[in-house]
Amino acid sequence: NGIGKSTLLKILAGSVEPDKGEVSIGETVKIGYFSQENSHMEKSDLRVIEYLQEKAELITTDDGSLSASQMLERFLFPQSLQWTLVSKLSGGEKRRLHLLEVLISAPNVLMLDEPTNDLDIQTLTVLEEYLEDFPGAVIVVSHDRYFLDKVVDDIFSFEGDGVIKRYSGNYSDYYKLVKKRQDHQESSDHKQTRNKSDERNEISKNRSLKFT
Repeated sequence: NGIGKSTLLKILAGSVEPDKGEVSIGETVKIGYFSQENSHMEKSDLRVIEYLQEKAELITTDDGSLSASQMLERFLFPQSLQWTLVSKLSGGEKRRLHLLEVLISAPNVLMLDEPTNDLDIQTLTVLEEYLEDFPGAVIVVSHDRYFLDKVVDDIFSFEGDGVIKRYSGNYSDYYKLVKKRQDHQESSDHKQTRNKSDERNEISKNRSLKFT
């Protein structure tokens, strides 16, 4: 925590300026950024269906074109809930609507900052299925190991002091590799400590012999 993962996404999304250097985004790149904040919904006087229709009337998916209402149903907003005021939704429902708001903008690079926070199991299942068929790139900041195992192919680990390392595979692959490296380091440290101890014992023994 606090190492800069969310800040990196904000820099890539253009909502935060880097302290130094520059960010270059390709002309064909369209970023969809799902942040941890959805305060912009608090004062909305629109109903759920109206809010989404402002973003897009039709959404193209692998299943063809879906209306805003159909997409809402896919993400667990039944007809009865679609006419609820956005401001009256629960925290989890607002997160779900914010997620859908990002997805229907048709990005080819999807950035998700802690997407599993405040989402129920059903919504997570829908999101995982959606990401499995997503044709673009997905960048995820998450502490949810199970979710990472389901959706990622590479891990970028923030090691501290500005060091970022890339590991191929999902979280379980990353964990096994890091654990193996740690075990090797601990074994090496133990061996080094034992050698130093043996060396000190030998020196002490030699001193005893000399004084004798």
